[in-house]
Amino acid sequence: MNTKFFEYDVVRSTRSLGDGVPSGTTGAILMVFASEHPQYEVEFVDSEGESLAVLTVKEEDLELVQRSG
Repeated sequence: MNTKFFEYDVVRSTRSLGDGVPSGTTGAILMVFASEHPQYEVEFVDSEGESLAVLTVKEEDLELVQRSG
């Protein structure tokens, strides 16, 4: 199954994902759950690099900032 993102890609949330993760928050893909509707475990961080949350997120709620590697 093809996925849009890969482990360690840097991504940005395209919508609010709860109280601690507003739209535009940056994070890193920790794990890819490949399926018909891929999901990703993402660690979101603040501007200081401090962890805000680790969430499982749908592909459509993310955009690529930087490809890993």
